[in-house]
Amino acid sequence: MADAPPKLNAAPFVTVPLAFAKTGYQFVVDLVAKHAVVEKLSAAKDHKVVAQASSKKELLMAVLGLVLVFHGAQFKNILLCSQIFVSFLYDRVKASVMAAYSDIQTAQEKLKADAPDKSDAKKDGADKRKEDAEATTKALKALSSEKLSAAAVDILGAFMACVLVIQGGLAQKIAIANSFVNLVIDKVEALVEFPDHADIQAWTGLFVRLALYAIVLPLTFLSGSLGLAMNAAACGAYLATEHGVRFLASIGKVSNAEDFLASKKGLVAAGGLIAVGTFWQFWSLTAESGLGYFAVLYFPAV
Repeated sequence: MADAPPKLNAAPFVTVPLAFAKTGYQFVVDLVAKHAVVEKLSAAKDHKVVAQASSKKELLMAVLGLVLVFHGAQFKNILLCSQIFVSFLYDRVKASVMAAYSDIQTAQEKLKADAPDKSDAKKDGADKRKEDAEATTKALKALSSEKLSAAAVDILGAFMACVLVIQGGLAQKIAIANSFVNLVIDKVEALVEFPDHADIQAWTGLFVRLALYAIVLPLTFLSGSLGLAMNAAACGAYLATEHGVRFLASIGKVSNAEDFLASKKGLVAAGGLIAVGTFWQFWSLTAESGLGYFAVLYFPAV
């Protein structure tokens, strides 16, 4: 049996960062308590303006939808990144982040339990550093490195997916086509029926989706501006109709929001917004007209 190679004792190099982590955590906790950050955030959450915005959520989302119908293509990067994240990454990132957050909360409780008392000030630097390192080690034992790594990788993956889509090319065109199909598939399926194939409804739904891809993907490849305009208009129409009808139902203008959305009027409203929005935004993109005076209203997002 060959002799094992000698190993370097790296424990002293880890003790100092562990102790510093405990000191840094305590400094942040004291700073937050000193400036009453939690109380200020709670007060901001209960502010009159925030409360009014929350009560008008449906109306605000409907207004956002109308903005996207006419100018959504001007915010291409924000639109595509949000759609990619919601469609493919939200559930995965949420699950991994919440799992890591649960462990972090447990580790935080252990650090709080080992908070310094007045007698700690009398200890010399070496003893204090050793105790801080032990407290951090105790907290790290409650923190799963696998969960934390998974959350970090998922967040990084979401960021890289956004960067890839923003760069354009094949990935962006596929993302645009996929987002548009997901937005309109329910409306299209409501207009198509297969009375002789009711027993394979799941497959007929797949056939409708594939037919939409067969139409939208070539259009997107032939004209990226047209695909983007269609996608932005469809996203805006979805928000405007879904949330707008719910707002009207809340003030008594519509008896039942779901029934109206599934009715002929609901389909016509959504289709009309998509058609008008697509024409308007495609014309704006080809003419390179930009936002014009609307840029003042949308300044934070421009």
